[in-house]
Amino acid sequence: MTTLLENQRQVVALEAFNLADITGLLHRIIPAVRQGLGDLAALVSPGERPVAFSADQKQFLALLAGYNYVTLSPLPARVPQGLKVPYLVYAAALSEAVSHATAILDELSRYTLFLGQLVTSADFQFSAQYNPDYYGGLHRQRDEDNLKLGECFQAGSTKTDRTYADVVSRNADWKAVFEVTSRLAAEISRVDRTLIQKKIDESLHLLGVIEKKIARRELEGISPEVVTELSEGAYQIASQLEMYSTIWYKVQTFVTAVNFSTQVVLRALQLPDGDGHGMQGKGA
Repeated sequence: MTTLLENQRQVVALEAFNLADITGLLHRIIPAVRQGLGDLAALVSPGERPVAFSADQKQFLALLAGYNYVTLSPLPARVPQGLKVPYLVYAAALSEAVSHATAILDELSRYTLFLGQLVTSADFQFSAQYNPDYYGGLHRQRDEDNLKLGECFQAGSTKTDRTYADVVSRNADWKAVFEVTSRLAAEISRVDRTLIQKKIDESLHLLGVIEKKIARRELEGISPEVVTELSEGAYQIASQLEMYSTIWYKVQTFVTAVNFSTQVVLRALQLPDGDGHGMQGKGA
């Protein structure tokens, strides 16, 4: 969904410091920037509710005590599509991505502040204070997160059915699985999706005001640095929004998988055998 913004970013990178008519360049890219950011609003619906982490941890751990790992290892388990590593390995990569994704409101605020300065300050259009390192850092961070997450999955696989042995390396891992799942669900849910929508709307409004200022010829002296930040910022912030949306869904899928797997184990351990106990192997 960021293709349009990527194209405008490339145009600006090639032309901003080589054209005499910088205002004309700004006039050409503003409609695409507005459209590109507007298209992303649908990615973050405030009405979508996060999946509740419903595992009965206390009961699960109490029942698990005394059962050996080998006995439980064939039980069915669920994973996000194509996951090839245990829960805790994936959770480590996902934890880093969540810590970065939850900064989305600060990143949006930084960009809207930039747009607001361009709207309200007559002198800001002449600014040469463009810092490419900030947006470059966001780009590198996304690439690193995507790489680490991608290493956890089997390319082309849509498999979601695994076994107990695939998702945990030992029974004792479950306590850590519960802790990290609870934390990830809480962290991603702390981001107010309504505020994200408001920040996107604010950006679109400010871009509309800038477009009118261009039509009134109020930005004739705009600097290449400001045009570059406007374009680069729109692309990077849109990419951050996409990343946030992706990570939000990954957390929901992970929580769903852990809920499913724990319910399978609970049902197995509570199912009476001929001696009135749970599945065989207790105490082995």
